[in-house]
Amino acid sequence: MSKKIKFTIIIIFILVLSGCNKFDNLLSIHVIDIGQGDCILIKTPEKKNILIDGGDEDSYKIINSYLKYHKVKNLDMIIATHFDKDHIGSLDSVIDNFNVNKVYTPNQRDNSKHYYNLINSCKNKNIKIRNLQSGDKLNIDKNISMHILNPSYIQDNSNANSIAFNLKFKDMDFLFTGDCEEEIENRIISSYNLETVDFLKVAHHGSSSSSSEEFIKKTSPLIATISCGYKNNYGHPHKSTLDTLKKYNVKTFRTDFNGDLVFYSDGSKIFTTKKYKLN
Repeated sequence: MSKKIKFTIIIIFILVLSGCNKFDNLLSIHVIDIGQGDCILIKTPEKKNILIDGGDEDSYKIINSYLKYHKVKNLDMIIATHFDKDHIGSLDSVIDNFNVNKVYTPNQRDNSKHYYNLINSCKNKNIKIRNLQSGDKLNIDKNISMHILNPSYIQDNSNANSIAFNLKFKDMDFLFTGDCEEEIENRIISSYNLETVDFLKVAHHGSSSSSSEEFIKKTSPLIATISCGYKNNYGHPHKSTLDTLKKYNVKTFRTDFNGDLVFYSDGSKIFTTKKYKLN
């Protein structure tokens, strides 16, 4: 065996032992496959961990396994986009079992069991729930900021209260929409300049109530992801949504086709290391 080959093997061995990962200095977006619901993990170059939503009550084992596999012990931020069961059902268990710094929600109240479970878990760990509304800005890392686009006011429709935000990382924009429907999407694109979106989390699991042609045309996303359960009872994603995304040449990836989805960015481009099936 040559010295060069030996040296290469030693270097690889050292990197493995040290836990070095060539993607550690990148932003990563993890769309976790929890079936019919939403759960997204964002890992930043400065080692911040942000969890967006947490599926229903049955999703915790999946989320727990995923976070532990990716060596996540602390969550700097949890964002509960709105209080539907398939978005916050497991967040109480996440809060109970992980070190959580901050929890953000819309300025809304709910009478559901899963809402009170979330509130009680925060109380038990002395976590003050903070509210987000359009116009707010959170500085996450040196080059990463979160611009809140919705809600501008609280409505009776829970989906309309979804926290929607644009995550800016250097030259790139990542748009997260919760379950926002067409009315809210129209308000967002009329109020904010979103013509350079690189990544879109498709709203409401690909429902026809969202992702209007005007919204997709205006935001012109390069990549879109849809979280939905395999052969779910709602027929998500709806054909009209998929047709609109296809019309505007959006590369669309679905959890029901691919399972977990992971994308990386250095602030100038976005890529994945796996060959996912396109819609």
